[in-house]
Amino acid sequence: MTVDASDFDKLGEEFLEAAKKIVPETRKVVEKGSLNVKKEIQENFRGSSFEGAVRNIRYKVKDVPDGIEGSIAPYLEQEGFGSLVGIALYGSSKGGGGTVVDPIHALEAEAPRFEKALLEVAGLVLNE
Repeated sequence: MTVDASDFDKLGEEFLEAAKKIVPETRKVVEKGSLNVKKEIQENFRGSSFEGAVRNIRYKVKDVPDGIEGSIAPYLEQEGFGSLVGIALYGSSKGGGGTVVDPIHALEAEAPRFEKALLEVAGLVLNE
């Protein structure tokens, strides 16, 4: 008995090609989503007494073993403003602060756009 596995080989090759295309496109989506979250967090700081901390909100995108990761956080090494971000968001033990919207809301606002963009990438890659 012989089995023709050539279709499986072809399917495997197509999956490998799709993987090569999907990673860079997914990275673009993570970059854009991270930038959007960063901008919304910065906008939430504007107009508060912690406006100086706005320029210290940064994002970074990196490859991790199981995908691509974006992180948005204060840059603590510059001009001392980074340490004020926590007070701006959560307040201090001495009162004051806690006047800036929690960053989770920026992430939640971006989630639908992010998910839509990922689905579009998957559709483009798989339909080629």
